[in-house]
Amino acid sequence: MRLLDIMKFSLKALRSRRRRTYLTFLGIFLGVLTLTAVTSYAAGYGTVIQKIIKGGSLRVIYLIPREVSFTDSDLSKISVMNNVETVMPMIRIFGELNVMGQNIRASMVGFDVNYVEEIFPDLRLEFGDWPVNQAEQAIILGSKIADQIQLSDVRDTIGLNVRISLGAFSQGSSVRGTIYGIAAPYGTSLMADVDSSILAPLDYAMRIYQGFYNRRDYPTLLIIVDDVSNIDHVLNELRDEYGDSAYPIAMRDLQRALDSIVNISVLALGSIAAMTIVVASVGIMNAMYTTVTERTRIIGVMRAMGVFQREIMLSFIFEGLIMSTIAIVSGIAVGYLGAMVLSELISTLMSGGSFPMGAGGMRGTRGTAAQGQGIGLSVTPVLPLEYALTIAGVTLLITLLGALPPARQAAKLEPAKALRFE
Repeated sequence: MRLLDIMKFSLKALRSRRRRTYLTFLGIFLGVLTLTAVTSYAAGYGTVIQKIIKGGSLRVIYLIPREVSFTDSDLSKISVMNNVETVMPMIRIFGELNVMGQNIRASMVGFDVNYVEEIFPDLRLEFGDWPVNQAEQAIILGSKIADQIQLSDVRDTIGLNVRISLGAFSQGSSVRGTIYGIAAPYGTSLMADVDSSILAPLDYAMRIYQGFYNRRDYPTLLIIVDDVSNIDHVLNELRDEYGDSAYPIAMRDLQRALDSIVNISVLALGSIAAMTIVVASVGIMNAMYTTVTERTRIIGVMRAMGVFQREIMLSFIFEGLIMSTIAIVSGIAVGYLGAMVLSELISTLMSGGSFPMGAGGMRGTRGTAAQGQGIGLSVTPVLPLEYALTIAGVTLLITLLGALPPARQAAKLEPAKALRFE
């Protein structure tokens, strides 16, 4: 028999027992659907987490003291280490921003704006410009801070002089600053919640920090290495210099750990969902054994007419693979759509029906401070090509393993005994 004839025979055999074919197909389909939905949602969730919890670029190292804070001498010491491009303190000051008589709680984050791409990758300004001079009394408003300003057009705040109250909010001392720009929505960084912060040039923030707190030490230092390939060298130098008194954390290692957690989560959930396909393969095996029994006399006739054992075996294997292929294509498509629906449902439940930030028009035009304050985690399912191919490959393999034993049994039937079978 030609290969095409074997496939036609398999299709005809499937049509002759439609109810059993549909039930067997349904088992494979539901397994693929579940595996696809779970995997794509988990992958999408991991992508969202990676976007929300942003760190610096892979060139960044955070140096955290165990007991004693760092001083200016530490800055000087680290700045001359080999392969260190720059080092800066992480400045964070909590207080209250007063804009046109309106008080908004916020934290000030000071950093070298020349390294904004390293510290806050992909952060961009929606309006305005970054200050050029590190000593300028300039601030950049985070998107959530700007949302709370009651102006018809937030761009009207650019150039305004504002007061920043420190300490116990309005009861503490205050300093002046000028709004230079409005940051686009960014999310949470390891350094700060950018959207709920006001960003300032490093020298300006350090002057405020030292003046208000009357101290010259810093809780954490941020080091930028000249090249990612030199991260290990700088880490070794820092460990040699500080020993157990401080511990460095490389953003490269944090990113690897986060990627590993996401991959393990996808693998764990996918493995659990894959059990449904294993169950489906047992159903295939059971259906095939029943089919072999029902077609014993037909197999005997075919063998008596000169059909080879391998052709009998292939006809049964093709039945399983045909069902599996159709179930894979439809299961992946429906599973991904199901993950999209699940994502929308979960997002709606988590947000409590609130609107996402900036809803109701262009971001430049604002209503009241209550607008745009919806809270929710929107997950867009992701199904990379390698995931889809893995699902298809695993399903085909398990289907083949389920169809192979009954196919071999059918091929080994002796023609004389098969023809006498009742």
